[in-house]
Amino acid sequence: MIPSINYAILTDALNALKSGNFRHCESLGFTLDEMNALNQLSLDELFTVSQAAAPFLAVNVHHDVLRHLLSHARQEYLQLQQINRAIRLGGSIALLNQYYGLTSNETCLRRRLLGVSVPYGRPPEPDEETDAEIWRQWQKCRVGNLQSPNALIAMMIVTEALLPMAEGLSLTTVWKRITLCEKESAKRRASHAR
Repeated sequence: MIPSINYAILTDALNALKSGNFRHCESLGFTLDEMNALNQLSLDELFTVSQAAAPFLAVNVHHDVLRHLLSHARQEYLQLQQINRAIRLGGSIALLNQYYGLTSNETCLRRRLLGVSVPYGRPPEPDEETDAEIWRQWQKCRVGNLQSPNALIAMMIVTEALLPMAEGLSLTTVWKRITLCEKESAKRRASHAR
């Protein structure tokens, strides 16, 4: 056993004992007698026990739990990357709240951390050519459920594709235009179905 692991486990157990968290010590495998003995150790005794080469602790890997944690960490990382991408593309507070549940404070903090500044006032409406191009690009990667994360990813793709030709175009503008066009398209389909 590596001595530093002994030390880490012993200090963790002692911290738990000092705060009255006996269940944590039990979960580590310590008996009540061992907890009492640990609680009475002097600093020198703790150092001696923690530096002992004799293994008094077994480490087990719970493979299913580890796989789940790794998968969850990966999903969290990918979501954070998507949030940062949306912010860099000019995602508004409302957009980030709808798709990721971020509050206005969280969005503002993330913007500052990324060095993204947002111009004051309403963003300019796209001209007719840009508006038509937004719709054409959307048709290439359209997602049926506009509330889904996949729809937002598709909208980011549209925004990135149009940025070279439409300077100042933001993800928020693309989101609003696509949402409006989808509503109008649904109304037309409904009126034709009658």
